[in-house]
Amino acid sequence: MHWNVALRSAGLWVILSLAAGHLTEQEKSTIVDMHNELRSKVYPSAASMQKVVWDETLRLVAEAHAAKCILESNPQREKCRMGENIFTDANPFNATKAMQVWFGEGEDYEFETNNCHEDKICNHYIQAVWAGSNKIGCAAYFCDKIENLNSEKATLFVCNYYPVSSEDFKNKKPYESGVPCSGCPETLPVCEDNMCVAKDNKDLTVLPECPRMTTEPAVVPTEPTQVHVIIETGKESEPDHGSKMDSVSARLVMLVWLLAALVL
Repeated sequence: MHWNVALRSAGLWVILSLAAGHLTEQEKSTIVDMHNELRSKVYPSAASMQKVVWDETLRLVAEAHAAKCILESNPQREKCRMGENIFTDANPFNATKAMQVWFGEGEDYEFETNNCHEDKICNHYIQAVWAGSNKIGCAAYFCDKIENLNSEKATLFVCNYYPVSSEDFKNKKPYESGVPCSGCPETLPVCEDNMCVAKDNKDLTVLPECPRMTTEPAVVPTEPTQVHVIIETGKESEPDHGSKMDSVSARLVMLVWLLAALVL
């Protein structure tokens, strides 16, 4: 009896946590570790690749944007010198899966020309290996309907990176090739797993004042947001402009359904 109650309580906590944008500590570690493993092994090797660490301010910004359940880039990115990756999945959220999809785009990226292969997406990979970024914060939010996307009851996963200049992102390669750590700045003199870090891993980067929430109206991007969409059929879904459902009511229905399943 007590065990069944505990299971139901645990299930409700997991559901509410995802709906609120929270990630577990294990998921946070997985996101950071997978990014650093990728960054340490880029080819050609990077002369000044920085190690990334988790940042709660970036997580809050990602959470606020994901909670809107709109498939579009955060208009605050340029103000806050942030980079951004977005992933959405109609299956149960899996942080490792999201990383693998983003990182897999490296196969479609040509470092010498700094271009994606024809008709391919590689911007998520470029963002993940941006050498000058040293902070990351992410959030996953369960949405009943994601606006601008033909998919219902899916998770919107957002990761923010800092610092990233939008102008540099458009015009420069993600890193300078060379012997690992040969180009580390004076403030990051230690070489750790082919990445530049400060002495004693001391955090020297100061985030700008970035508002957690925004009162600005949603802006539909002039160019489609590049995002991998995985639905249960395994096929990519085309974006649309359907209206947003009442997120609170639909989410409560989903909670009741899942709790009933737990009882059984």
